Amino acid sequence: QAGATIRGRFLLLLELIDAEQDGDAAFFSRDLEVSGDTEAVVRLRNALDDMDGSLAEETSAMFGPAGRAVLARLRRAYPDATKPQEYA
Repeated sequence: QAGATIRGRFLLLLELIDAEQDGDAAFFSRDLEVSGDTEAVVRLRNALDDMDGSLAEETSAMFGPAGRAVLARLRRAYPDATKPQEYA
């Protein structure tokens, strides 16, 4: 069982990892859900804030041209992935 769970749209999570989106805004707009050990989530956020570069880009580059192509395709296919969704 996970100590903490972070839920959100995949590309929103990528953008949060790369500091392209504001985590507080995503949380308060309910686009991001956090449960469990919130202290662990804060430590993760601080560690990500201390990183240089793009984790998404670096990870996709590990898979060579195919990985970079998949990331580019995801970003093109879901350009509105970080826009707020309607909640029922």
